[in-house]
Amino acid sequence: MKSKKVFVALLLLLAFTALSFKCDSGSTVSDPYRKAAKASDDIAASINTMIKVKRELGTSGKLSHDREVALTNLLQKANDADRAFVTEIKKLKADPNPAQKATLCTLFNTVSSALTDLNNSGILPVEDADAKSKLANVFTAITAATTIIAGVGLC
Repeated sequence: MKSKKVFVALLLLLAFTALSFKCDSGSTVSDPYRKAAKASDDIAASINTMIKVKRELGTSGKLSHDREVALTNLLQKANDADRAFVTEIKKLKADPNPAQKATLCTLFNTVSSALTDLNNSGILPVEDADAKSKLANVFTAITAATTIIAGVGLC
C-alpha cells in the first residue's frame, strides 16, 4: 500500500513538472525587452513611493495644498502612461514586430513626456529643500529605469 502512495505521488510530481516546462516554453522575448518590462515595473513602484512621500510631506506641512494637488495630478498622469506601457510590453510573447515596436515607442514617449512634466512642473518648483530632496531622490530611480528602457531602442 505504501509503495502505491509513493508511486502516485511521484507520478503527480512528474506530471506537474512536465506542465510547468510546457508553460514556460512559449516566451521568446529577448533579454533587453524583459529588462525593459522590469524597468517599467520599477517606474510604477517608484511612482507609488513618490505618492507616499508626497502625502507625508503634505501632512507635515512641507508642501502647500496647491503644490500637493499639482503633484498628485502629475503623478497620476505619469502612472497612467506607465501603466499603458507596462500592459503593452507585457503582452509580448516574442520580440516585437515593427507595428508593436512603433506602439511601444509611442507609449514610451508618452511616459517620458509625463515624467519630464512631473520633474519640471512638480518637483523643481517645490520650495522646501528637504521636500524637494526627498522627491528628487525617488525621481532618480525613475530616471535610471527610463534609461534602461531607452537602451532597448524602441524608437
